[in-house]
Amino acid sequence: MEKIFTIVVLLFFCYSFIGWLWETIYCSIKAKHFVYRGFLLGPITPIYGFGVVGVLYLIEPYQQNIVLLFFLALILVTALEYLTSFLLEKIFHLTLWDYKEVPLNINGRVAVPVSIFWGIACVFIVRVLNPYLMNLIIGWQQRFGIFLPMILLMVTSFDLGFTLANLASLRQALNKMSATIQEKKDQVQTDLGELKVAAEERRQSWLTEIKEQPEWRKQLPKLNFQERRFLNSFPNMKSKEIKSPLAEIRQLTKELRKK
Repeated sequence: MEKIFTIVVLLFFCYSFIGWLWETIYCSIKAKHFVYRGFLLGPITPIYGFGVVGVLYLIEPYQQNIVLLFFLALILVTALEYLTSFLLEKIFHLTLWDYKEVPLNINGRVAVPVSIFWGIACVFIVRVLNPYLMNLIIGWQQRFGIFLPMILLMVTSFDLGFTLANLASLRQALNKMSATIQEKKDQVQTDLGELKVAAEERRQSWLTEIKEQPEWRKQLPKLNFQERRFLNSFPNMKSKEIKSPLAEIRQLTKELRKK
């Protein structure tokens, strides 16, 4: 039992790290600059760990049939992705990814082309990658026993607690900055009145107002590293609590960091 527990936990962390690595590389290339992805501060993305471990153990009896493996893995991972998106929105009022521009999507949470990719990836993992990784993990299990997974679980628990605390403070900060932006926009709109000002100048006037009034800057919260990372790592992040576009909040965050 201890051996099985150790192997499952180590598999979870290995695939969580591989998933984080894949997302970080892909998003960095897409953004043309380094993007530190992931919900947690550590270099793991747990949804990948849960997904692959689920595929490895829940549908193990069907893994010899490659077609069945593909479709069952596709269904399992898609269900997990939809559930994760749903819970994030209900618990934290956040949408971290949005597939609404991808064909054949369901509420923007999952999409058929993405699910097909996950199905193919799972077939590759089960048939090619996992046998090599299992040899490595068995070696770790024999060398470190249960101590390695327990240490990893404890560190991740601290990371989760730290992340949730920062997420709560981030939500408060975003709401405050959003309210300030909306207030400044309304003020600028009133001040400009009937003046014929270019649309772009109108959009940027709220930031100029904040720049020129130090008392406003002092009232606004400055985000810490984890909060800034979380805000910048998910360019498609949305929140129903925030009225202002996140692009404007990111712009304000950069301004607040200047001395």
